[in-house]
Amino acid sequence: MAGLKILSVNAHPHDFTHMAGTLGIHVADGDTATVVSMTGGATTHNIALRDEMAKPVDKRDEKLIEKINREYADQKADEMRNACALFGITDVRILSYKDKLFTIEENPEAVDELRDIILEIRPHIMITQSPYLTGPRGHRLGARDDHSETGFASIEARTLAAIPRYEDTRPTHKIPATFFPGVYFEKDEWDFVVDVSDYYEKRVQAEETYLSQGSTPEWSRKRIGVTLGSAAWGSGAEYAEGFVQEKPFLLPKITLPESLLEQANESEADRMKRVSGS
Repeated sequence: MAGLKILSVNAHPHDFTHMAGTLGIHVADGDTATVVSMTGGATTHNIALRDEMAKPVDKRDEKLIEKINREYADQKADEMRNACALFGITDVRILSYKDKLFTIEENPEAVDELRDIILEIRPHIMITQSPYLTGPRGHRLGARDDHSETGFASIEARTLAAIPRYEDTRPTHKIPATFFPGVYFEKDEWDFVVDVSDYYEKRVQAEETYLSQGSTPEWSRKRIGVTLGSAAWGSGAEYAEGFVQEKPFLLPKITLPESLLEQANESEADRMKRVSGS
């Protein structure tokens, strides 16, 4: 299907990178992507803030703490927009909620704000963070945090966007498919991986963009090589991004991707060359 609209909802400005290659593929194919960060990430990976807050209360500089937070959030916003631009994504939105800990109990308006975005964008696909805390898909972190709260808010907003409101003249909208980035699940829970080998260098560049998190060129290349390489291992790709789908699709019949059929007929030497990128 051409012309898909994809809505990516994340807790922090860096989180969209877990699906950046996939979004880049879709944008290059003529689809559109809107990337939302629920928070500015002012206290996430904020080394300067951490050092100041480690001091005794009477030794802290409150004005400096406020300045650090403000400047750090502005920096992360610029980094996110620049990183998104690498993948052709121009619709980037950073909401005003505080991180550590963003909760929908304390911020119920966040659900309505997301509902408004859904009714505006009218996406076919939503990729959001894992809302699962218990059960076989329980969150890897094992506790509620900004990521799971973002998942809760996204799912609730999606549900409400499909329900009529008497006072709202906008048409309702039902999102056909919801996915979660595989990084929040064990690898054996993934439903599919997307081959992002052609976007490896852009993923490295995107990681380098986040200077606020201490990303160096060496660290960025190592991190992306390990994570995307691990995600691809066993799938027949050099680099990949994994996903979990919320529920099974209804299909008219079993379909196989052309790449799978091609891999079945290649030699072991050719497979090793392809997976290693040689």
